[in-house]
Amino acid sequence: MEGTKKLSMPSGNVHDIRYLYAVIAGLKQRSGRVEGSPTTFEYFRKAINDYNDAKASRYGLSFRPREVNIKVVKHVVTELKGLRLIRSENRHLVLSNDGENVALLIEGRDSDELKKIFARLMLENYSIFENFLKRLKEISGGKGLPVPSISSHVFTKCEEDPIKIAESYIHIIKETCPNLVLNPERLYSILEEANIASLGKRTEKINTLQAIIERYVIAEAFSPSIKSRRVYDFIRWRTSFLEFTNYAIFHFEGFPAEVTYLIANFSPTFAQTVRMVEYANGSIYINYPSFEELLEPFKDSIIRAYDAKKDEFGYAKVADVRDLVCRGLKISDYLFDDYLKRLYQEEPHWLSFTYSGAEDLITEKRLPIVFEKPVRELFTLLKINQRR
Repeated sequence: MEGTKKLSMPSGNVHDIRYLYAVIAGLKQRSGRVEGSPTTFEYFRKAINDYNDAKASRYGLSFRPREVNIKVVKHVVTELKGLRLIRSENRHLVLSNDGENVALLIEGRDSDELKKIFARLMLENYSIFENFLKRLKEISGGKGLPVPSISSHVFTKCEEDPIKIAESYIHIIKETCPNLVLNPERLYSILEEANIASLGKRTEKINTLQAIIERYVIAEAFSPSIKSRRVYDFIRWRTSFLEFTNYAIFHFEGFPAEVTYLIANFSPTFAQTVRMVEYANGSIYINYPSFEELLEPFKDSIIRAYDAKKDEFGYAKVADVRDLVCRGLKISDYLFDDYLKRLYQEEPHWLSFTYSGAEDLITEKRLPIVFEKPVRELFTLLKINQRR
């Protein structure tokens, strides 16, 4: 693709790259050329909302995604123009040659190749992605950055004292990110000025404390490129979708924190198979071991996670096991799901699955395992039946 001036980040912060897929596919269905009119934007809006509805139905999400508005669609179109996948021509929107190629991959459901293309596009066009990945590597190595997730239990455990809570999380972050230089006194000063104790409701106190501490951690780790939780979430979402990073909430002696960690590197340090993405400034290597390479450590890791998380009935939540296995093996959720289903197909007596029911919250990050054949089935719990 032709070179272009690298921007800091996309406008609009549209998290889901598949919104871009939806617009490209919609444009392809109209022969690759449509009038840039309100009717067209409404057509794109419906395509994105249809994608969200299909995803919610497929995974049984506990909450239906909110319908996107025309403003979101305009941000998607602007980004696609910046990536040179579509262009404006005589008051029409037209697929470029590169856009046509992407559209064909979407039609063919070639998700792996699509991710490689968009990984390259993100790295070549927006500096914030490369900066984020390199900074995460610099401060934490392979451990990842823990962003505090303050629970009611933590609030009670620390006697509702914001300074005690902050000190506990500062200790966790220093242990996990030895190369991140923090200035705790600045955080303590901000907390004192906020006078959280004066707030009325307990939930208001926790939410205010959460906002202050997470903003401090993110700014200390990534300023000046990332200073807010909103931008951090956007970068974390896209880098996880592209399988550069992964994230989940983990507990540090009773203190929960959302940890974002690398599953890719700018040098070929992984011992197993990698997916290499070449871009203008170099290459990035995504940890992508084959099923055969990963099988033994994969099964061992599943056993350890299962033993740590199983309930009195002998079942563990798929999402809990997934979180632990992915962090331990530095792989994506996508690869975990793919290989877990393959393991079940090859060794059906080793695992059992069941559905826990409506009480188990299903979110975009805590998805069930879905089998499409012979009939579509959705599972949120697993059980190991056979030990080696």
